[in-house]
Order: sequence, then structure tokens, then C-alpha cells
Amino acid sequence: MLQAFAVVHPIVEFEDTLIIEFLDETEPEDSRRYRLFLEKQTLQAIKLIVYRPKLESWQDITSMISTFYLASLRTRLLEQTEDFRDKKDAIS
Repeated sequence: MLQAFAVVHPIVEFEDTLIIEFLDETEPEDSRRYRLFLEKQTLQAIKLIVYRPKLESWQDITSMISTFYLASLRTRLLEQTEDFRDKKDAIS
């Protein structure tokens, strides 16, 4: 089972893309900040990138990740963002 990630809000929305930034505290310091790009209409994962602080740049790691893991990651992050939205709505 996938662990919970620390989703960085706000989620960025473009005309046809959503970007969810998150932290994976279980990863080493130089590879714990990620961005998952989703197709807005279908919510299919388009790209996964990781921030490399020593290089001060983002690296596309989509081709290095299994499609099954990418789908599970997408589902987990969407569940977490739904939980956040539900809590935010309850406070309003």
C-alpha cells in the first residue's frame, strides 16, 4: 500500500492540466519533492517530475516509473486532495 504524501497546496489548474505537488518524506533529501501532471478531463497521469536541489532543476522520471505505480500514486493523491477539500468545506 502507498503511504500518505504531503500534498502542497494549492493544486495548480490550467486549461487542460492539473499539477499536484507533493513531498515524500521517505525519500532522501535530494529527491523528495515531486509534481504529478494530470490531464484535466480524464485525470490520467501525463508526467511525473522530481526536484533535484543540487542541480536546481526538475527531472522528468515518468519513463522510470511503472504504469501501475503511477496509477496508484495518482489515485492516492486524488484521495488526499479530496479529503483536504472536504475538511476545508466543513470549516467554511
